[in-house]
Amino acid sequence: MDIKPITEREWIGLSLVEANQRAESIGYTTRIVEENGQSYMVTHDFKSNRLNLRLKNNIIIGLYTG
Repeated sequence: MDIKPITEREWIGLSLVEANQRAESIGYTTRIVEENGQSYMVTHDFKSNRLNLRLKNNIIIGLYTG
């Protein structure tokens, strides 16, 4: 399966549920790395099909792959 390049701008403003559904539909997994200003400890392994989500009140405010 080809992995589609992710543009952060397309995801900003989505709810967590919407982002998870969209990610799954294109072959990505997700994890929350920041929520309401609190950063979480995460592993340093890199996965090209994983989105690291930054949330505020369950809305995407930023993301990056890995």
